[in-house]
Amino acid sequence: MKLILSILLAVLILVQSTPAYKVQSVFFPPQMVDKARKNTHTFPWATDFHDSVIKQAEYWLKLTDDEIWNLVFSSNITRSWMVLSDGFCPNCKNDVPMYSWIIDAINKPWKVQCPHCKEFFPKNDFYKFYVSGLNENRTFDPQIANRSLLFNIEHPDSDDPLHHFGVDDGEGYIENGKRWRFIGAYLVYGQWKQLIWEGSKKLASAYVITGNEIYAHKALILLDRIADLYPTFNYKTQGTVYEKFGYDGYVSVWHDACVETRDLALVYDQVFDAIEYDHGLVDFLSRKSRDVKLANTKTSSDLIQRNIEDRILIDAINNPHKIYSNYPQTDITISIIKTILYWPENMQEIYTIIGDIIQNTTSVDGVSGEKGLASYSALAIQTLADFLGKYSRIQEGFLEHMIFLYPQLYQTYRFHIDTWCLQNYYPLSGDTFVFAGKRDQYVGVLFSDEISLEPSMFTFLWELYEATGDASFVQVIYHTNDEKLEGLPYDIFADDYFEFQENVENIISWKGKNIEIGSVNKESWHLAILRSGKDEDRRAVWIDYDSGGNHGHADGMNIGLFAKGLDLMPDFGYPPVSYGGWHSPQAIWYTMTAAHNTVVVNGRNQEAQNTGNTELWIDRDGFKATRISAANIINDHQYERTIAMIDISDSDSYIVDIFRIIGGTDHAKFMHSHFGQLITKGLTLKPTDDYGNNTLMRNFYKDSEPVSGWYADWKIDDRYNIISNESDIHLRYTDFTTSAEASVCEAWISYIENTDIQYNEQWKQPQLEAWIPRIMIRRQSQVPPLISNFVGIIEPYDNTCSISKIKRLKLITPDGKLYPDANVALEIELINGYKDIFISADTENPLNISPSIEEYKSMIQPKWSLDFSGEMCLVRFDNLGNIHQYHIFQGNVNNIERAKLSINGYNIFRKGDIDSNGQVNVKDAILILQISAGNYKPSSQQLYSGDMNNDGHIGANDAILTLRIIHDNLQ
Repeated sequence: MKLILSILLAVLILVQSTPAYKVQSVFFPPQMVDKARKNTHTFPWATDFHDSVIKQAEYWLKLTDDEIWNLVFSSNITRSWMVLSDGFCPNCKNDVPMYSWIIDAINKPWKVQCPHCKEFFPKNDFYKFYVSGLNENRTFDPQIANRSLLFNIEHPDSDDPLHHFGVDDGEGYIENGKRWRFIGAYLVYGQWKQLIWEGSKKLASAYVITGNEIYAHKALILLDRIADLYPTFNYKTQGTVYEKFGYDGYVSVWHDACVETRDLALVYDQVFDAIEYDHGLVDFLSRKSRDVKLANTKTSSDLIQRNIEDRILIDAINNPHKIYSNYPQTDITISIIKTILYWPENMQEIYTIIGDIIQNTTSVDGVSGEKGLASYSALAIQTLADFLGKYSRIQEGFLEHMIFLYPQLYQTYRFHIDTWCLQNYYPLSGDTFVFAGKRDQYVGVLFSDEISLEPSMFTFLWELYEATGDASFVQVIYHTNDEKLEGLPYDIFADDYFEFQENVENIISWKGKNIEIGSVNKESWHLAILRSGKDEDRRAVWIDYDSGGNHGHADGMNIGLFAKGLDLMPDFGYPPVSYGGWHSPQAIWYTMTAAHNTVVVNGRNQEAQNTGNTELWIDRDGFKATRISAANIINDHQYERTIAMIDISDSDSYIVDIFRIIGGTDHAKFMHSHFGQLITKGLTLKPTDDYGNNTLMRNFYKDSEPVSGWYADWKIDDRYNIISNESDIHLRYTDFTTSAEASVCEAWISYIENTDIQYNEQWKQPQLEAWIPRIMIRRQSQVPPLISNFVGIIEPYDNTCSISKIKRLKLITPDGKLYPDANVALEIELINGYKDIFISADTENPLNISPSIEEYKSMIQPKWSLDFSGEMCLVRFDNLGNIHQYHIFQGNVNNIERAKLSINGYNIFRKGDIDSNGQVNVKDAILILQISAGNYKPSSQQLYSGDMNNDGHIGANDAILTLRIIHDNLQ
């Protein structure tokens, strides 16, 4: 019924001309505000929020109207996004880069503080200098300011060598060619963000919660004075980022200006209803208008309203470049502003904007396609959730209606559930997070357990559950709240807290607390994740198969591994821009192909904006595999990676990694793990030249002719204290690449000590440096195209390996010809005596090298007399030589002469032979048809044999494929 009503509401919109100016509060209507105020008198937590809001607004409440008005500064002092991006303290000389300076505008106005020596800068009394330069319009004019005030007040003697030390006239303090913009950064982070922007929000919140009009009065003074000057702000010509001009924005740079402008509009919406009856406001602002000679006399509430709307809200709509930001931030801000100004008359226009935002934000597997998986990919949909939550509060059934209109919206908030590994990590694809850091919170929405006037994301996810029936959203709620019900849903506008908590409890009792996620392949986003294990034994291996993109890196075919509770093959993370910006060697290094667990061709980064395709996908109990082909990433013949996750037990797996490359003359495969120590076996290492190519790697040691089966073993240093101290986690890589050099080296990374803090607080943490061990496997030739086939086994383990021996086996044709190196057979012996035979055929074979599987239709492994036709197989033998399990893709195991032909009691392992009589005939086709018709349920062995197209079930297509085999056999 709610859905029908909401659809009718959207359709039955009266087309009217929009009013010239706002007539009512939209996002804070009286009935919703009354509910919040009622909660503050009913629940202790809501009373605490009420008291907290009052306390937070106390500073501004104590200011006089003139003091409030005077907080706002003009645009003719250069603002700066950082004091000095790659900087240090001029007093103690310790590094203070980026956002590390301490700014407390309430307690230490017009000052910034070094976090090390605690000295305050600038050393002059800038505020006195600023006041001396205020002209008749009460804006700062440096030409009339008293420059005799520009001295170090701690050293007033003009002959003192420190008399001018640390002095800033608004354009920075200069020493030895460096410029510290103390005041420029203070204006942004102190005066603007802390006193003006934040002050307006705190005053407006106090008004909504208490109804006391004094808060609205002071908020409106602040808003009106901001409006006087807001159009004159243009960060592009007035502010710097990384010591450079040219970035759009208003008072702040573009991305923050977008959010700040939106918040100012919402503040206006919150206090709007108080304007009409505040006669003192008109008296004060009209007097100020006369004093500073403004065109708008402000002699009525309508003129005040016009000033705020024209010069903040409408000015932003007319100057979208000043609020241009990562999609969909700008569109959301414009939608919010237009809703605040003209709702409900413009409902149809707003619904169109919302629809466009949803479609564009969810077009790539439910998200925007922007890289930076746990950051920028999430930011867009976090903002979208808050945006949709605002409308959901004022229109019943809104979210359900949006999912009805745009079904992809469901996948939007599944995306970061599906890509969440071990409920502790995300693949660090693109500009995101920090090296090896734990991410134990779902990032699809931005949760807060602090009550505010913003939409509660706990409420939002519950509404998603109601609209979709997907209990994973409720499990996320429970997990985020530390697996308890108390406090949920942290929503001051909630109808019934107790009912909400009871509903969550019922779902958790029914579905459990852990989110069960299988292997996933986000084919549009180009990320595949193979998963196995449960609870504490969960593990996942992932491959990212595109290169470049917005906030992306040259990281095509990069792989990672989560196991034993750790990120064992982490991406480096967000580029360390604190070392001099995005174009510093350190930041560029993070984006390079060589910085990832992939292969570099000819020492160059991969082609940007190119993608791979999934050519193989297997997701079965005990065996998962994928093959990705992406020749266009290197713009050559072949660039194909196959990874297979093979379970050893409930708690352990190993990874087969095969990388086939044709093109260029230099192939270098890199691999690194977590922090730790590296040992090798089978290598005789000697110092050698660095790899070069502008990479940040050092201390290269090489073996030019390593033995087949050499290995590198990382003993993990759990520097973040993520797992138990009793664990002894290792990662072992064993190599079987033909004719390749093997090197060990170190790679430079930057990290922070505490990764548990909120993501937006990590920028303020001191940047630490480390060199982590890596390996490089390299093949070179004089003549292109070089053909390389990198073959390795990756095993994570705790204390003891589960693999005792690995051999690479040969493959031959029925007439005895040796298959090329790209066709891989491995024998993996486990410590329990079991043996795995793994075969992967080079089905791509772009140069048509003979012999090939396409040519001979059969591959024979002589040692095991295993005759295989297809793309991939795994056969596991127990310690008595019986076949314990097998997995086949796109083919058959035609014979294994050395094995006892028994699989769980069945004498069959040929595809199509579903009745286990050793032959594939018409009876099998009929039996397959009967199963596909639902006449009876197949056994697990019959499912293997009858699933001809390997799609996980038996259908009519499998019968057709069986008939083709019968026909070919007869021929």
